[in-house]
Amino acid sequence: MIKQQLEQHYLDTTYSVFINKQQYDIKIGEPVPLDINKLLDKEKSAVILTAWNPRSQALPLSENKYRNNELKSNLKNYTVFKADGQGEDLSWPAEESFFVLGIEKSEAEILAVKYEQYAYVWIENKKSAFLVFTSIWQLLSNDS
Repeated sequence: MIKQQLEQHYLDTTYSVFINKQQYDIKIGEPVPLDINKLLDKEKSAVILTAWNPRSQALPLSENKYRNNELKSNLKNYTVFKADGQGEDLSWPAEESFFVLGIEKSEAEILAVKYEQYAYVWIENKKSAFLVFTSIWQLLSNDS
């Protein structure tokens, strides 16, 4: 998949956060749901991270779950909620993820790179969510 198509796929994905049996959908470049902003009044920022499908290469479900359990163990010092990312192409299953409150952007980058992710979702209080592309993305050629 060429880089531009991959980027568009990330931009078109709906990132859902699950808090107290409520689902909050987040889209890149759109206002964040009010209840999510209320959480950010205290923490100021959050990230949506996954360890699924490194470098956007599909792995078996068991491997993805194992990788995400490892990631979760790296997040034990944070307030974490279940999340997922579902693209418009429903043949690609939703990627289980984590909504992590109060993490520094530098730590989010380290974890995203460790789990070979091209990007992650960054959310700041009273701002639209945006994608942050990792250093791995920078190494990807335009015709990859």
